[in-house]
Amino acid sequence: MTLYIDIATKLITGMVGILFFLRITGKAQMAQLTPLDTVSAFVIGALVGGVIYSPDLNALHILFALAVWTTFNLLIRYSMRYPFFRKLFKGDSVYLMRGGVINARTFKRHNLDMEQFRVLLRQQGIFSLFDLEDVRFETNGSITISQSDHGRESYLIVNNGAVADSSLSACGKTLNWALRQMKHNGFEGPSELFCMEWTPLKGFYFVSKSGDVKRGDEEVAAEEITTESVN
Repeated sequence: MTLYIDIATKLITGMVGILFFLRITGKAQMAQLTPLDTVSAFVIGALVGGVIYSPDLNALHILFALAVWTTFNLLIRYSMRYPFFRKLFKGDSVYLMRGGVINARTFKRHNLDMEQFRVLLRQQGIFSLFDLEDVRFETNGSITISQSDHGRESYLIVNNGAVADSSLSACGKTLNWALRQMKHNGFEGPSELFCMEWTPLKGFYFVSKSGDVKRGDEEVAAEEITTESVN
């Protein structure tokens, strides 16, 4: 009887610990599975499973293991604020198709064949390559599609205070160009911005670290946005 109670205690402790881990690391990982999230799933499963079926380990061992892994996980996620570590741990999205032209080298580099690609397209309701303009292969294995008859793609130039070099390369712009646009719109540099998005023929969308939004020549304060959303 004691054995059953011990197993039940470990299961409940493991469940609560995993829910706490997901709460701490953020909701984003549940919507977008990254390589780090995949590793976390395997490690957490092994930690909890190993303790549950080992009579020499108790519920406190589960909590200790989860605490160590959560701390290490958070350190990795914090380091991904910097471009080098973000690219190292998470990778970058790449173009499988650009301007209606297939990039065969990218297919080979990511071990993706044409039938797999067509399955991903059909899942999004696309049945012909003629309907495509740009297709990106995201870090979580999904694709983002820009159809030939839809609007232009937008580019995330700044993400959480850091310039996204891959976005600059994708839109054919330089770092100096991005810095000029920031200064022209009243920002000294990327460190003042939470994000900066550019859409060709439409313009820029800035969000400062304080939460203020600037779209083109119109500047909207964070307090005004909060008031509008409440109403």
